[in-house]
Amino acid sequence: MSAKDDTPIEIVTAFGALPSDIAAILRSARQRIFEAAAGLADVGPLTETLKWGEPAYLTERPKTGTTIRLGQIGGRAAVMVPCSTTIIEDARAIFGDVPELSGKRGLILGGDTQMLDHIIHAALTYHSRKRR
Repeated sequence: MSAKDDTPIEIVTAFGALPSDIAAILRSARQRIFEAAAGLADVGPLTETLKWGEPAYLTERPKTGTTIRLGQIGGRAAVMVPCSTTIIEDARAIFGDVPELSGKRGLILGGDTQMLDHIIHAALTYHSRKRR
């Protein structure tokens, strides 16, 4: 993120308040979220905002996806989804009960990008997949 891009100032500020190593990991996850959304014709544009003081990404198209939030779990960089979804449970069914999956809500980052990409895709398409 630079001053030249269109990142909302509150997002820049939120990333700036994080330890630099965690911020770098979360910026990379942010990029993957936007790339995934751009590659999914049914998703459309994303809204980037703060939820609970953390960067959050929502599909603008109704009944498409669910919120993806970037923050920390136990002092480690993490991607979080609403605990009311089955996204993390579904990831466990695919990847096993790995320690990177945290509760019903999160994925601790720093390792497997395949899991991250799966969770991003699942979140961006959560409601549209449920309708099928």
